[in-house]
Amino acid sequence: MNPSEDIPTPKRPKPLLHKAAEVFLAVTLTIMVIAVFSNVVLRYAFDTGFVLYEELSRLLFVWLVCVGTALAAYEGKHLNFTLLIDRVGPRIRTVLYYLAHLIGAIVLGMVIKGSWDQVWAGMQSFSPVMGYPLALAAAATLFMACVMELLLVKEILIDRPLSRKGC
Repeated sequence: MNPSEDIPTPKRPKPLLHKAAEVFLAVTLTIMVIAVFSNVVLRYAFDTGFVLYEELSRLLFVWLVCVGTALAAYEGKHLNFTLLIDRVGPRIRTVLYYLAHLIGAIVLGMVIKGSWDQVWAGMQSFSPVMGYPLALAAAATLFMACVMELLLVKEILIDRPLSRKGC
């Protein structure tokens, strides 16, 4: 038995932005649960509710999904479909890898453009109850797409996972 097998390898500490995103997700989910639960109780017990809570929950849900998606992309936890990739040789695998990343970059660029347009359009529109600019909701998808685009570029230019695997 090798003595080095007993010693667990230390985990690299999470970057500050990673921790901040996790805290944001936890706080957002907590606020949503409180808002929705209190509205359910108010509706059931008193036949009333807070409209503000519905709008707040909707906005927070959009941000929760978008920040969670960006965090999953950072951690590499998105689903991979490898049925085709597993059955081809290393050269075709490399071509497909770069083709998939190119398509992903194009789609994310389109999402960025569309989200940017929605942010600008939402600057003059306001939510009916809380009165926040609707650009705030559209900014969530803009944030998500920008983060994912940066991660995609980083993976291609810096990480280069195929070059390490001998593909």
